[in-house]
Amino acid sequence: MAFSFDKSTLQRASRGERDALTTLLAAVRPHVERQLLRYPLSEEDRRDLVQSTLMQIVRRVGSFRGDSSFSTWLFRVTANEALMMMRSHRRHRARLVEGLDLEDLGSLPASRGGDGEAEADAGAEQSERDARVRRALDELPADYRDVVALHYHQDLGLQEIADRLSTTESAVRSRLHRARTRLRVILERGAPAGGFAAA
Repeated sequence: MAFSFDKSTLQRASRGERDALTTLLAAVRPHVERQLLRYPLSEEDRRDLVQSTLMQIVRRVGSFRGDSSFSTWLFRVTANEALMMMRSHRRHRARLVEGLDLEDLGSLPASRGGDGEAEADAGAEQSERDARVRRALDELPADYRDVVALHYHQDLGLQEIADRLSTTESAVRSRLHRARTRLRVILERGAPAGGFAAA
């Protein structure tokens, strides 16, 4: 990986000299953008990541000691930022699959047993939650199910989904809203006689 700056620019940037930092960031930005293309991210997320990665470079370049090559250091900084975002997405979006909620869906069964029973039944309840949400998803029309899968499971942004489905971003947003509404109705309809407790 070749960069259009010399070692003195890197040294001055590590001391916080503004002109050297500007030169450094302009040189590394194309490399950061290229690396981020490897990750399954939306264009919007990728743009945000470019900015957050450049900010991390400014913050951390002073800690670069040359123990490895600068290209290796840059790769690690960029990869860390991307993986942090992907983990954050998985934590939030996996909730749909796990049956904990779908944004404001607070309609899944709560444990009725005592502490010992709750612990013993945790695995069974989780399996039931998973199955309940999967059944609800299966009841959605195919076009609703597609946008839910692309958005929540594949971490695609609205415009990326629109491009993939040859439709508009507003149409995708509308389908997601309707899918969430339909899922809420399906889950509430399938509630046990005792009702659901809000999550």
